Amino acid sequence: MRNDFYEHIEHEVVLLLRRADFKRTLDGAAHSMDRSAYLLLKWLDREGSSANGAISEAFQLDNSTVSRQIAALEAKGWARRYSDSEDARVNVVEITDSGKEALIAAKLARLDAYSELLEDWTDQELEQFSQLLARLNRSIERRKQLKSSHNTEGT
Repeated sequence: MRNDFYEHIEHEVVLLLRRADFKRTLDGAAHSMDRSAYLLLKWLDREGSSANGAISEAFQLDNSTVSRQIAALEAKGWARRYSDSEDARVNVVEITDSGKEALIAAKLARLDAYSELLEDWTDQELEQFSQLLARLNRSIERRKQLKSSHNTEGT
C-alpha cells in the first residue's frame, strides 16, 4: 500500500515541478525571471555579499555552474562581482539595487499566481500544505547532506 502512495506522490511532484514554474513564473510571461536567478537573488538578498564558494556550497552546485549563473545576473545588472579585499583570488557577489527591484517584482508575480491558484483553499488546507511542503524540503535536504557526507567519506 505504501508503494502506491510513493508512486502517486512521485507522479504528482514531477507534475508540480513541471507546471509550477510554467515559463518561469506560472504565468507564461516571456520577460519573467528564471528559477535559478530568482533563487540566487533571494539567497543574496537574505545572506548578503558572499563568496562564489559559499554560494556553490549553499546550493550544492559546482563553481562553474554558479559562475555562469552569476554572469547571467551581472549581464542584467542584478548582481555585481568583485575581488575580496583580503584575498584577491576570491570573488564576492552582491545583489544590486536593480536586482532587488527585479526580485521584488518577481516575488510579487509569483505570490499573485499562487494566490490565484489557491484562492479556493481554506486557511487550514493552506497551513497544512505549507507545513507538509516544508517537511518534504527538509527531508530532501537531509538526504542530500547524508549522501554528500557518504560520498566524501569514500574519497
